[in-house]
Amino acid sequence: MTSSKGAQRQAELLDAAERVLTTRGNANAALRDFAAEAGVRIGHLQHYFPTRADLIRAVLDRALARSLARLQEATGLGVDDGSERTVTREETGRMLEVLLAEHDDAGCVRLFREIWAIAGGDEQTAAVVRSFYRRYVGLVADLIECVRSDVSEGRRIALAETVVSLLEGSSVVRSDIGVRRSAEGDRELVRTAVMLIHGDGAP
Repeated sequence: MTSSKGAQRQAELLDAAERVLTTRGNANAALRDFAAEAGVRIGHLQHYFPTRADLIRAVLDRALARSLARLQEATGLGVDDGSERTVTREETGRMLEVLLAEHDDAGCVRLFREIWAIAGGDEQTAAVVRSFYRRYVGLVADLIECVRSDVSEGRRIALAETVVSLLEGSSVVRSDIGVRRSAEGDRELVRTAVMLIHGDGAP
């Protein structure tokens, strides 16, 4: 079990890792860079995170936990709490709007951009990123099961992958390196994702 002091130290190390990734854009960052930012020896960092992939996994886990907390706060729905309930179209739309609003956080977008860049040249990190997206897709598939219990598991996964692709692709397109975002475009994206999840007009 991690002590409160150990948990605080881990959080400080993760804060430093996020600063390296979001303020320097350092896709080639090594453990020594993260340790230097945290003001610790590399051995101290490796006590908590033995490899760069372990550190990236923890950064992604924390990012996902923050997203789930924002969804809970904004909608009152515990997406990852295992509860069974009917989710309305309006609730689904609100959840998607909350996720889309995360793209307004330039630091969050840049964090994922840099992690993708690291994963492009490091198979261990790529495996961590794949695991993260499997969990993300799984959560969306669970949401689809709440609203369309008659849909097969394979179909739910395929629909979930499509919804995640819409959201993740839009994070690039709507970012500072993409096209201009518009309220109309955002509404259309949410409408399309809600349609996929709830099955309106789906083949």
